[in-house]
Amino acid sequence: MSSIIKILSDQVINKIAAGEVVERPSSVVKELVENSIDAGATEICIDIEQAGRRLIRITDNGCGMSKEDAQNAFLRHATSKITSDTDLEAIDTMGFRGEALSSIASVSQVRLTTAEQDAPSGVMIEIESGRILSILDAAAPQGTSLEISHLFYNTPARLKFLKSPATEFAHILTAVSRQAMAHRSVRFRLTHNKKTVLDLPPSLNIKERIFQLYGNEIAENVVEFENTRDVIRVHGAIGKPLYNRADRTHQDFIVNRRTVKNASLTHALYGAYGDLLMRDRHPVAFVFIDIAPELVDVNVHPAKAEVRFRNPSQIHDVVRDVIREVLRSQGTPRAGEVVTTGADSQGVREALSSYMQDLSHRSDGAPEGGPASYFGRRKRDIGMSPLHADYTASTPQGQPAELLPPVSANSDQDIFPFAQIHDSFIVAQSREGMVIVDQHAAHERVLFEKLQDQLQSGHIIVQNMLIPVLVELGPAQGALLIEYLPELDQLGFLVEDFGTGTFMIKAVPALLVGADYKKLLLDILDEVTVHGRSGKMEQLRDEVLSVLACHPAIKVHRHLEQREMETLLHDLAQCRMPHTCPHGRPTLIRFSMDEIKKMFKRL
Repeated sequence: MSSIIKILSDQVINKIAAGEVVERPSSVVKELVENSIDAGATEICIDIEQAGRRLIRITDNGCGMSKEDAQNAFLRHATSKITSDTDLEAIDTMGFRGEALSSIASVSQVRLTTAEQDAPSGVMIEIESGRILSILDAAAPQGTSLEISHLFYNTPARLKFLKSPATEFAHILTAVSRQAMAHRSVRFRLTHNKKTVLDLPPSLNIKERIFQLYGNEIAENVVEFENTRDVIRVHGAIGKPLYNRADRTHQDFIVNRRTVKNASLTHALYGAYGDLLMRDRHPVAFVFIDIAPELVDVNVHPAKAEVRFRNPSQIHDVVRDVIREVLRSQGTPRAGEVVTTGADSQGVREALSSYMQDLSHRSDGAPEGGPASYFGRRKRDIGMSPLHADYTASTPQGQPAELLPPVSANSDQDIFPFAQIHDSFIVAQSREGMVIVDQHAAHERVLFEKLQDQLQSGHIIVQNMLIPVLVELGPAQGALLIEYLPELDQLGFLVEDFGTGTFMIKAVPALLVGADYKKLLLDILDEVTVHGRSGKMEQLRDEVLSVLACHPAIKVHRHLEQREMETLLHDLAQCRMPHTCPHGRPTLIRFSMDEIKKMFKRL
């Protein structure tokens, strides 16, 4: 009887390993940069063409390799980092398995040029699909240069899974940025299609590196810290109590110079912030943890992206407590306090006033923006808000706004408000019983569908800025924003590249007047970072529209007048999908009379 168990060839084994280690071009960049760091490099140049599909070149000034080592480096499980299984218990290098080069070489064309210090000559090796084609002496400076061409050319199925060039290069930017954050003493230079994207000299501290990578916006809103407890050193920079973002893009956990994912560390971070965070908002954090190598296992993930601690609860509590102390030292924010992001508040007020005057001349006497035109104020502005003046302008002279007749009952609206709970939820009576409405979620739905309708009609009403708002971004986010400027323009968000990482917001959708435009643009970038183009622009537009709708929507803990509640519920009743906000949360919950009676034991 013939055997059905077969021994795989080295070529197949390497391609399988490549599937674990080399997920996309950014994986190649990460692995090769780590090799350069292990080689003692102080300068690393990364040259990318066509988002890594055509070329990835990593050049460093590290120790270099001899001819023999250069050949052995491409053998599977060939490494200079460990010699026995006991070494796995205390790893202090970035790489150690010896899989990266052999895996990369099996799915690409590779040229290695390397030379040791004071060597009479260097060596150049060419490899294709894992097979060595040539080994030659070559003139080369000390260090190593690796050129990876036509990645996945011999595995077309893998090639088809790559995303758009913009998305893939964004992943490369992220990989390089994280390495640069973890290794601040190294100079990094990144080019794409021969254009310099990053040029980062060694930085003196974390905050300087944050400025180099992400711009002044984040650097100004983080606090550096350092503390040592139980032989665990925790240091880095975290966002101030009121500074947050729309996603987790700007959260890095760096354990012994290695950027990692760890659920316990993430939980500790959010535990430290506690109720300082609003729902769906995320802290900015760059947390470094220095710990004895024998207390952490880095050999738990093929790409070394995860770690396991010997005592995870101890690490969790130390990180949480250290960050919590930093936040407490910054003071407790006052209720309703918001972070300003540099937008000119007087210009915003003038733009809002001009917009409201235009709307007040409409023949039907009602603002087209609906609740957006008067729900955009802050609670502390009650009493000086344009609310009453706006309504007086559109009603018979002398009739006070609070005496306006309520929205008339019709078949589209069967709920009528009569109170608020903690200035956050509207209590209304329905024909069947009672309804509780989440005012923020309801207003999000109203604004979202208005923006959708305007976009589909090809005519988003735009409000030009009296005073353009300037936004400074780091190289990574700036490059991403430039890719998406045409899409933002279609959405009524006119942004111009002012050069040197500065962008100018010149116009916004009229429904957004009064919002924090700078924060709004950053949240849109966060959304784009997560979703990317990926051939699904319609889905991406809806995601961006949901961000646009969220910012000017009524917030919790904001008092609403009776007329405001009535108008909001009237507009919600006109929506196509009134029962959920754009993010999927319910806008209202109904209680029938029978359900209420049952709760009081009357049925």
